[in-house]
Amino acid sequence: MKQTSIYRLILPVMALLLGASCSDWTETESIDNTVLKPWEQYPALWADYTAALREYKASAHYLSYARLYNSPSPASSEQDFMRCLPDSLDIVTLTNADNFSAYDAEDMATMREKGTRVLYQVDYAARKSDFADAAALASHLERVIAAVRTHGLDGYSFTADPLDAAATASIVATLSAAKADGQLLVFEGNPLSVAAADRAKLDYVVLDTETAENTTEVQLQVLNATGYAGIPAERLLLAAEIDAPLQDADRTEYAAVEAMARCVVEYGPVAGFAAYNIAGDYYHADRNYSTIRQAIQMLNPSK
Repeated sequence: MKQTSIYRLILPVMALLLGASCSDWTETESIDNTVLKPWEQYPALWADYTAALREYKASAHYLSYARLYNSPSPASSEQDFMRCLPDSLDIVTLTNADNFSAYDAEDMATMREKGTRVLYQVDYAARKSDFADAAALASHLERVIAAVRTHGLDGYSFTADPLDAAATASIVATLSAAKADGQLLVFEGNPLSVAAADRAKLDYVVLDTETAENTTEVQLQVLNATGYAGIPAERLLLAAEIDAPLQDADRTEYAAVEAMARCVVEYGPVAGFAAYNIAGDYYHADRNYSTIRQAIQMLNPSK
């Protein structure tokens, strides 16, 4: 009986103690979880860094160019936005520019700060069926030009249908006439798709080497572009799919972007390289956009 009485006295006390202890353990506390961006943490260092970036991009170096499918709806992650592109990227062309969003507009300030030029892509080769006739194409080009002016973009890129010379001539005439000082007009594809008289109006030509299976094909395309089409090597870029393989002359397989960076020097030198489907390089075991960063560093090691 005495033992039972003791237990009856102890148990309530233990319950009170445990309750107090649990209360201490589970009491919520406010924790500051504010994420400060680099320019917010160290504004002076960030200013020095971006000034150095702009100086690098204004200097003589091998160019890096990329396609970005901007602001898809819905967005999947940060890979869909300009703000997360590699800082050392020179030019990005927006393949969803018709749907230029408020987020894209916000990101333009970052692009300006980093000296990255942003283009509006007119993908006529893929969207020819959207333009029933010359008037429909002309109307679309008017909207493109207005958007470039409104959003402060740095020019245009376009593709062509080799079988539709009239549309290609219209695109070149319209966009080259609309181009302001400092803006670019870039053609992506086989330069023979553009009339000989119009090729001088192009600032750069991105060869369609993304379909090549080996570097010998790449070399032949460079020779065709510089020789037969008359495009100066300093205005040529070589395209590669980010996830594609490319074999060298010994049939050794490499990542296409890496191998294409070597082709830039070996078969020219030409102006630089272009990476297609860049979002595929965003998630990487080492860091975001690792493959593209390595290619840029390979071509510009002293920069």
